Amino acid sequence: MILRRLIEHLKQQHWTAVGIDLLIVILGVFIGTQVSNWNTARLERDLARGDLSQVAADLREQLAFQKTMESSARLRISAVDYIHREAFGKALPAEIVLATETWKAPPAEPFPADRLDHLLGAVNLVRVSVRSRNAYESMISSGRLAQLQNRALADRILRYYGDYDDFIATSLMFRSFRNEGVRDQYPLGVSVFEARPAAEVVALARENQGFAAYIRSQREWAILHHNLLQDIGGKTTALLGAIEQELAQP
Repeated sequence: MILRRLIEHLKQQHWTAVGIDLLIVILGVFIGTQVSNWNTARLERDLARGDLSQVAADLREQLAFQKTMESSARLRISAVDYIHREAFGKALPAEIVLATETWKAPPAEPFPADRLDHLLGAVNLVRVSVRSRNAYESMISSGRLAQLQNRALADRILRYYGDYDDFIATSLMFRSFRNEGVRDQYPLGVSVFEARPAAEVVALARENQGFAAYIRSQREWAILHHNLLQDIGGKTTALLGAIEQELAQP
């Protein structure tokens, strides 16, 4: 209709009317483009908020499992403390000293008396989680993380998952050392999680230097593991708070 009227005005050389018609056409195209852009931007914001909500859900799940892994690490420490105290009559150090850092052992409750026949299970269990990645990987593969308007938050998410990957790689190393140590115990007739009277386990530590060294190493790895869990847990909590703050924005 506008085009037909514009042609008619051109034929009649009604230049004022032609200008008005052109202005109407230009405004119509501009407004239409803006509306399309607004709709696209709104859709992208909605998709980004949905992605962030999923990342937040993953982080909450990760925090819950991190608490479980911390409990497992403390139980390893208390199991070794019990064995070593009964076998040698003395406590192990409250910290481990590395080349550049000193790591303190976390407070650990005495090993439960009703589980003393399961000391080996506690010593040998190294829990590792590879959770908290599905929503993040979806944002990466779809390219929506790169489109997130809050660039500081996007960078923070990238840094967190880089740190998380490093944490997982280190945790898997702890498990690898466990596996090697367990294989060395096979000639002693010891399996990974077997139920065995506590007195027998204590006797093994007292009589076999290799076994005693292995359980002390498991305690040291558990101290490292617990400290790393505390560190990544703090980062997880901080990132979750930042995402929740972003999602609270109108």
